[in-house]
Amino acid sequence: MSAVAEVPVGFEAAITMAEAAASRNPTWWNEVRTHSDDAGAGEYCSSMLLGTLLQSAAHRLGVPAADVWAHIRRTGELPL
Repeated sequence: MSAVAEVPVGFEAAITMAEAAASRNPTWWNEVRTHSDDAGAGEYCSSMLLGTLLQSAAHRLGVPAADVWAHIRRTGELPL
């Protein structure tokens, strides 16, 4: 029997906000943000997800993660 990881507080809000943003629906995004039990937790989860996504992109590109962070800071572009 495998242990099921506990979903972090704010994760559902972060995923829903990302879905709303990808759908280009700022009204939905803001509704989730303002009605969240803990908006700070959702914001932190969003940052965690973005960090993991960027580290994954670096791995796929075969470059150090530091190079991806530097590229984003320099250009504002996500290498996805």
